[in-house]
Amino acid sequence: MDEAYRGKVRGEKRLQEKRGDFILGFEDLAKRLKERPKREEVEAVAPKDPETISAVLLSSSPRGRREEMIWGYLSGLAAEGLSSPLVIPPRNYAGLEMRRGTIILEVAAASTGSKAGLSSGSAGVGGSWVRAHHLGERISGGRLVVRGPAGDYLGQEMKGGGIMAGSCGDYAFRNMRGGWGVVRGDAGNYLAVGNQGGRIAVKGRAGSRAGWLMRSGRIRVGRDCGEYLGLMMSGGQISLAGRAGARAGWRMKGGLIEAAGYGPEAGAERIGGRILQREDL
Repeated sequence: MDEAYRGKVRGEKRLQEKRGDFILGFEDLAKRLKERPKREEVEAVAPKDPETISAVLLSSSPRGRREEMIWGYLSGLAAEGLSSPLVIPPRNYAGLEMRRGTIILEVAAASTGSKAGLSSGSAGVGGSWVRAHHLGERISGGRLVVRGPAGDYLGQEMKGGGIMAGSCGDYAFRNMRGGWGVVRGDAGNYLAVGNQGGRIAVKGRAGSRAGWLMRSGRIRVGRDCGEYLGLMMSGGQISLAGRAGARAGWRMKGGLIEAAGYGPEAGAERIGGRILQREDL
């Protein structure tokens, strides 16, 4: 049996489960799932031992969005079952729908493995940082620590828990409903679009259209923001230590924006809400 599968499972070994049956690594697990599997479906076929799931994560090379999402579900399941943080290299969808536990994304995991001392095998990326996308998407609990820059859609649709990243790309914390996010550096464009709750702190600057269609929640930016800050927002609070670009609060319906200064046309076509300058507070 081992001879028959040698070299055909991307270098992955047979992984024994506590319940007695086995899977032939990540590829075999992915083949057992539908085209668009949900978390519950992945959980039903995944190993029950979180250490075994960790081994699958660190020895796999997911290809395409479907396999990346399966890998993301598995990372959340592993973190929820481990007593110590799961340390893995950055990859798209890490922490997808995680409910508890802690995931740490760092390049060192590609060579040293997880806290359990597992070797990553093909998970390495040459020791260089991968700017992964969709990190922490739809999480409802736990912590995700990104020890480097994150890509686009960081914390999208998150409902709870917390995320910390060195910096992030576009659409970070989009449609956020709860939890908190901390970005130690700069954030890209479209930060917190459509938010309905949660708290976000960006220590650097944010790009254009932060808080677009925001309904509730809080955003704090340590430096400047680009144009159209709070575009069409109806609730929530946005606070800048620096200046906002042109057209801040354009067509604003509610909520509060406060900044050290504003570009031209601040509050243009505003229906409601408040726009304050710090010297007026």
